[in-house]
Amino acid sequence: MSELSISVVPGLQLLEADKAEILALCSLAYEEDAAPWLTTLVDPVHVIGRIEGRIISHAAWVERRLEPANLGVLRAAYIEAVATLPKAQGRGHSAKILIALSQLLGEFDIAALSPSDATFYARLGWELWKGELSVQLSSGPVASPGEAVMILRLPKTPMALDITAPLAIDGRDGESW
Repeated sequence: MSELSISVVPGLQLLEADKAEILALCSLAYEEDAAPWLTTLVDPVHVIGRIEGRIISHAAWVERRLEPANLGVLRAAYIEAVATLPKAQGRGHSAKILIALSQLLGEFDIAALSPSDATFYARLGWELWKGELSVQLSSGPVASPGEAVMILRLPKTPMALDITAPLAIDGRDGESW
């Protein structure tokens, strides 16, 4: 089998055929229609893994605002739509995509995601947030019990970051986390 080639494509430059292929890939990987949440991503940057021209693996990031208690607002790369075609899973494709992606986030203070498999992400250096989570709406914060969030420390991540402290994220359409 050929090597995985990785490309980075800003959302506004993504070809319609690639959008459709990413949607199909995510829908297969998550076993549900991914269109409702993929269309709510604001200005995503896609990291695409291809083998022989076909999209095999994908992840994207959007800019969000995270606010850990006592640290102020952090500019976050929020990772979305991490997926690999089911028949290609277990071969390290998503790991390669996430490693490549993490090397592109130097302008951000932190990276975050809502994990489907915390053990997988932990092997790549992600940490499970242990503090209380909430979503910051215009009406004020709303608690998010039952949610799980992981962070990846980047070069600009404050040394004083405490993963047991409360954490708030900016509200958005669709899934908050």
